[in-house]
Amino acid sequence: MNCFRITFLVVIACWGVPAVSHAEGGCTLPLTFEGFRAHAFAHSPLIAEIDREFSVELAKAIDTELLTNPELSVEQTYTRMKMRGDNDPQTTATLSQPLKLSNFGKRDRVAGLLRKVGDVNKRGKLLEFSQRLLLQYSNLFALQETGRFLRVAEASSTEQVAAIGQGVKEGLLSQGSESLFQGERYRLQAQREGVSATLGALQGELGLLVGTTCTVVAQAAPALPSLSASDALVSQAKTSSISEASRVELMLELTREQSRLADIDAVPVIAPRVVYQHTNDGGDFIGGGISIPFPVWNRNQAESVRAEAEHLVMRSKNQFLQGGGFEFIVRSLRGAAVSSQKQADLYRLKVIPAYESALSSQERLYREGKGNVLDVWQTFRAVNEARVNELTLQLEAIRSRAQLSIMVGEEV
Repeated sequence: MNCFRITFLVVIACWGVPAVSHAEGGCTLPLTFEGFRAHAFAHSPLIAEIDREFSVELAKAIDTELLTNPELSVEQTYTRMKMRGDNDPQTTATLSQPLKLSNFGKRDRVAGLLRKVGDVNKRGKLLEFSQRLLLQYSNLFALQETGRFLRVAEASSTEQVAAIGQGVKEGLLSQGSESLFQGERYRLQAQREGVSATLGALQGELGLLVGTTCTVVAQAAPALPSLSASDALVSQAKTSSISEASRVELMLELTREQSRLADIDAVPVIAPRVVYQHTNDGGDFIGGGISIPFPVWNRNQAESVRAEAEHLVMRSKNQFLQGGGFEFIVRSLRGAAVSSQKQADLYRLKVIPAYESALSSQERLYREGKGNVLDVWQTFRAVNEARVNELTLQLEAIRSRAQLSIMVGEEV
């Protein structure tokens, strides 16, 4: 997602507010994914945190380029001695301006890089926030779907228990058959309670993430386009200023300049000054001077060590990414996303329909007296597990896609 699209989302969020339905015990906020994301960009407190981090970087830039404030010193001395009329007060005034060698160009360079890093980091954080929204919305939809089919499965198991109970009364089935489906019904109830607990915790997270006190309801699964080829994704990343490789390269340049700045600041602060003096015999004197501390103990060693360490870290990361590491990560994440999506599609299109067909067949054979309860129970359980697996794999695909978007610097 580029910066223009993020801004567009914020604008459309300000134009319209999603319809909020009020029910007993609270309000609900039904949203599509685009509405969910637009609402978050318009109302989330986390956006203010991203702005705060940008302001911190901007403050660092301002602090770096500003000169140290000038210093004014004034002294006036008196004497009680009789000095033949020469006992007037004496005045001494000095105006000095502390200067560092780095004030002559280097600090402006570092300040400019700090501003650029702050802007890039802000846009990168907004992209990360957008991908977090995608993952959380998908998680919400998956939990809702899980709860829905668990309720359907529980109702079906209740019907099975009733039918088997009748068979037990007639002496056609054993008590164990009834207990088997009773246990399955209770297991489904326990799973549904677990889903409700997870949903409750997720709603608490969504409140802060989206900026709402209403219960968010996901109306549909996010519509995601097909992934581009790996080469196309790498090309996209090269043109993006907020891809992982671009950000690391920019941080490398900043840390290199900061390391040089620390070395230059080992030269002591020079404070040229203008001096005015009025003597007790009525004379006025104007002159100049300079003060230079001797760098005997403190030669800015601490800042040099810190800056050099950060530079080495960024250089190591950049070497890895530029040496094929970035392309390797992009291809790996894309492969993971594609494989997880294929798995989810296989479950949805092949596995689940096959198991549902098998369940219908087993139930028909059981009603005709040709099957047994154990086969029905095993197939019934396989259908439910396949549905859970499909949703889990779908989430894994979206998680890999979100990580890929952050690496590339655009929503893919």
